[in-house]
Amino acid sequence: MKDKILLFIGILLGFSGFSQITSDVGSIKTEYSDSNFIFGFCTDDLNGGSFTAKDSSEYGGYDFEWYKYNDIANDFTDVLVGFNINSDSTESFIDNLSSGGYKVVLTNVDTIQEYIAWVYINDKLSLELELFDENDCNLAGILANPFYPLNNSFDTTFKYEDPVSHTEYTLRNKIENFYWESDIDPEIVSFNSASLFVTNLPWENTVYSLTAEDKFGCTISDDIDYEAIATKAEFSWETIIEKGLEEPQQGEYETTFSGSAPLMVKFTNETKNGANYRWFFGDSTRKDDIDTVFTEDLFLEPIHTYYYTTDTGSNGKTYTMQLYSESSYGCKDSVNLEITVLPTEIEFPNVFTPNSDNVNDVFILTDYQSIRNFKIVVFNRVGQIVHEFEGDVRDWEGWDGNVKNSNTESPEGTYFFVVEVKGWDKKNYNNNNLKDKGDSSSENDNSGEDTEITTPNTSNKFGVIRLYR
Repeated sequence: MKDKILLFIGILLGFSGFSQITSDVGSIKTEYSDSNFIFGFCTDDLNGGSFTAKDSSEYGGYDFEWYKYNDIANDFTDVLVGFNINSDSTESFIDNLSSGGYKVVLTNVDTIQEYIAWVYINDKLSLELELFDENDCNLAGILANPFYPLNNSFDTTFKYEDPVSHTEYTLRNKIENFYWESDIDPEIVSFNSASLFVTNLPWENTVYSLTAEDKFGCTISDDIDYEAIATKAEFSWETIIEKGLEEPQQGEYETTFSGSAPLMVKFTNETKNGANYRWFFGDSTRKDDIDTVFTEDLFLEPIHTYYYTTDTGSNGKTYTMQLYSESSYGCKDSVNLEITVLPTEIEFPNVFTPNSDNVNDVFILTDYQSIRNFKIVVFNRVGQIVHEFEGDVRDWEGWDGNVKNSNTESPEGTYFFVVEVKGWDKKNYNNNNLKDKGDSSSENDNSGEDTEITTPNTSNKFGVIRLYR
């Protein structure tokens, strides 16, 4: 019977790779045994360790005794008190443990179970963030100090011994994960390194935080305030329509747009962290244009008018407008916007019915754009003028079918009209060449002089309009 008991003891003591001492914290194996573990307690409490010892047979009925390793005696000689045993004597719990080695002995008649584990009070990790001195408008660098290379082991101050050979070991720890965070840039959470380099600089003050996690699962964190030095140039725009049929447009700086000349646009500065600004409108077509505006006023809303386009038949003339921003630290940013002034176009109806049914009651342009000056004369078959207008085409209300704006109605029939148009492409048009593409030789001429288009037929052709009531 004695041989069987000794055999049972040998099985319990030689149980490899498994510990009957457990805790709710991370652990690693000791260097001298796969069955003895070091438990890392993430606390500043020097007596913050706790263990639970379990009866491996699960039959219960054991007495539990706890001992601490004495470095002078090189043995587990310090008897501990204050532990608890559960009702069926299968478990014992002990807390208020400081750093060091612990052994629990379970005794039941002639059967003995002994287990060893170590407490490591993990309070020596330190972390302090600091900014690189080389930070500039292109880079923000933050370094953790002390610098723990990821997954590289480093010595701790914790020592433990092989209870049989009394060989002393130094516990080596390592950082297994870094977690970066920012209150305005959450995407950097996945950046797993002790240093952080930001090339897309924030334009708002932010707090960068780093959490380091060691192999016991213990974490330590630090944060640092970063004062934004970069600027982000942004603006919005809206067209101002003082006359005419066009609808106002609005958008952000990423959105290109087009309109008829004169195209009046108001720009609103929405730049982040700027101190000095330059508005560059991209045209220098008239001597009284203010093509560039320098200002320190974020709330300045400049209004600029684009006048000139290209010949009829092209896609118009595109200007590149730019906003430059500079922060108080000298960092710069800029954004562009393409604005297209549409080519000169005129389109008349050939029939109108002034019968007060609110449908096609007026002979008026159905489409026009980029017209600088406009003149029209309407006359009947015998050459009598029945309507005429000269001025801004946007002021023309059309011909209502009455003779010279009187109450006398013109009879049904065919009428003729002659137009003279000056476009913002600096060309003149009449009935001969309203659809003439013209030549583009003067497209880049900023003199402001009008150029007459000549045609083989020097006599004006008439436009025809039919009036029905």
